[in-house]
Amino acid sequence: MNSWLKEVARDLLALGSIPFYFLVVIRSIIGKYELFVYQMLISAIAILILCFVIKDSNMHVARSLVILVFTGVFYKDSLFIVFASLIWLLILASAYVLRKKFSPIIRGIIIGFLSVLAGYYGSLHVL
Repeated sequence: MNSWLKEVARDLLALGSIPFYFLVVIRSIIGKYELFVYQMLISAIAILILCFVIKDSNMHVARSLVILVFTGVFYKDSLFIVFASLIWLLILASAYVLRKKFSPIIRGIIIGFLSVLAGYYGSLHVL
């Protein structure tokens, strides 16, 4: 595989990394967006718990799905949602290109989806 392709794939997966996830959360705390912060933090806790339950999952995919959904809900802008969705599809492709396995990606999507539900409904009870 071309080294530039691998590098781009790793860069895309970095959008689902723990530091990037908490960069988004900390930025939201500074902006005083309580609902968004609670959604992201509750989802992070759900991801942490689910990664022990659903083994061998791509956690970058899970975290990036949470970021995609909640930033899309936050901005409520169709152009942003389309762009972020395309980036997320590229993240999925990158996860496959780097590992050559679908099953961890599918499990990451499941963890991400369940974490979004936990973050969404959990934040309703906190506020």
